[in-house]
Amino acid sequence: MNLRFLRFAAAASLAALLTACTSSGTSGGSTSGNWSSIGTISDGNIKVSIDKNSIRKNGALATFRDKKVVSKADEEKFTNTPAYKTAIGEWEIHCTNKTYRLTSLKLFDKHDKVVSAQKYTAAALRPMSVMNGTITEKQYEEVCSKKL
Repeated sequence: MNLRFLRFAAAASLAALLTACTSSGTSGGSTSGNWSSIGTISDGNIKVSIDKNSIRKNGALATFRDKKVVSKADEEKFTNTPAYKTAIGEWEIHCTNKTYRLTSLKLFDKHDKVVSAQKYTAAALRPMSVMNGTITEKQYEEVCSKKL
């Protein structure tokens, strides 16, 4: 799949998410967890990990946290988001339907201060299909314990 398209789609999705919801606060939060690296995105500038302790399964539905850490902020384009060092997302993945959606997102600056905190309802943010060759495929395989 075209990397440029995937980057555009990811940026557009994040922009839509952030404009669809309001901030819920700007202080507190935690980046601690049992993080396991699953790869990089954005030409290797963003490292992605899953919090192994956060994985919960209820039938075909699984929830988990992921962490994305920006290595070089000056090389990253923060379209429709404040500049951040670390993003902690809470996700739902449907292991049978092979869909996923973001349920909350916190963005932290380099001093670990929350610069944005969002929560997303199922109505505001619909599930999207897990696509081959994406970081979401790796998340699916880790959380659902099976290949896409």
